[in-house]
Amino acid sequence: MKSILNYSLFTISCSLLPLAHAQSVDRPRPAGWERLVPGGRFMDRFEESRPIGALTSDCWGGDNVKPRDVRNGMESKDYSYWGGNIVYVDGQYHLFVARWKESETKGHMFWPKSEIAHCVSSRSDGNFKVVGVIGKGHNPELFRCKDGSFAVYCINDQGKAHVYRAPTVGGPWTYSRLALDLNGRKLIEGESNFSFTRRPDGSVLAVCRGGAIWLSPDGLQPFKMMTGRVYPDVAGRFEDPVLWRDEVQYHLIVNDWLGRVAWYLTSPDGFTWTTQPGEAYRPGIAKVMGCISNDWFKYERMRVTTDNYGRVFQANFAVIDCVKKEDVGGDKHSSKNITIPVNPGRRVQSFKKTRKGWEMRIAKERDFNPLTDIDVESVVFGPQSFVAYGQGVKPIGTAEANGDLVLIFPLVELDTPVVKALGREKSGRLFFATCRTDGTKLAGDCRFGTGTVPQSPDVAPGGGWGLTPLVGLSGVGFVPL
Repeated sequence: MKSILNYSLFTISCSLLPLAHAQSVDRPRPAGWERLVPGGRFMDRFEESRPIGALTSDCWGGDNVKPRDVRNGMESKDYSYWGGNIVYVDGQYHLFVARWKESETKGHMFWPKSEIAHCVSSRSDGNFKVVGVIGKGHNPELFRCKDGSFAVYCINDQGKAHVYRAPTVGGPWTYSRLALDLNGRKLIEGESNFSFTRRPDGSVLAVCRGGAIWLSPDGLQPFKMMTGRVYPDVAGRFEDPVLWRDEVQYHLIVNDWLGRVAWYLTSPDGFTWTTQPGEAYRPGIAKVMGCISNDWFKYERMRVTTDNYGRVFQANFAVIDCVKKEDVGGDKHSSKNITIPVNPGRRVQSFKKTRKGWEMRIAKERDFNPLTDIDVESVVFGPQSFVAYGQGVKPIGTAEANGDLVLIFPLVELDTPVVKALGREKSGRLFFATCRTDGTKLAGDCRFGTGTVPQSPDVAPGGGWGLTPLVGLSGVGFVPL
């Protein structure tokens, strides 16, 4: 019996070896995702990058990532870069990113000994230059505390959460453990991969690799564990969550590194989360204008750059051109930080119930005239998860309000905290706008940076509600799947 048991355990362990050493597996997608309409997935928001400089093949990497724009994001022939978020602070974009010498014998697997480089640029998408090294650490993320000071979260080579703190984004930096309060709960998957966002009252919300939500009153006091795991209840090897807030809701994306697919969740309050349908991202999303695509093997450590309203206009990723363990010191392989433009959506100036219907006022912005640019007949309105499948109601009329467009929808019952309009613009670009059903906005600064982000729109001032009839719309009713 003992020999049979030993043989069985040996057989099981051997069968698990391919999975243990694998860098990817094929994950089946949930039933129904094939019926998602354009714009139904977060992934549909990624747009083509404009090259900063000429594309070149005179760079490290396999043929799968050539030619490319080496000025995009952050890369070097001498260092391998990984992770980091890009934050606008008073006139410059700042990137705190992990790096190690490319010549290190262990190659990518030297990452536990990485250092954190402080990089700056006048633009968000690249041309970053190193201005200093703040110390050792990995998976850094910059956030701002309630008192205006800055903090860079990281893990040490033992996977323990630490933080560098400074009165300004330029330092001087002091290093200490990040204070965590389990609040009577059990720690989920260690202290790594934290991501942070600001709440309307200036407190700081966080999520860890294990999917628990944490809260600090100011980013200085201990982070208290407030929930259990909030990730979708599906098979996945989850890591690298990214958390942010806009004036409508909270957002969370988490990556299944083994399945090479990420999931998108939303929350009205930061504690109660709903998984939205469709992939958030997957390999193959990096495309350059002119039909050039770089086939990076891994996309990890997604982070976002937001405008003054918290809307994401750019994402950045840690990417590598091969299986991590194949990257050794002094070879042609390495990793870098890349940036990808993201469609931020359109702002809803106001949302209210009138005798005419639900009135969603789409704000005029720089380079966007809602009165002429939206293909109104393409728009569908309803709960976020409904419109992702093309379900919802169509507009029954429009109004003009001091340059803004008011979309009028029938008075259907709305039992969801956030609603969405989804369609396209006449240029063919994706159109979407979300708002809270009660017409309120989440107040306070959504961002960790300071100053007016150049990508933020010029919003037209409020005005009257002169009605303009909409001609040629089809009948009202829910659009079937």
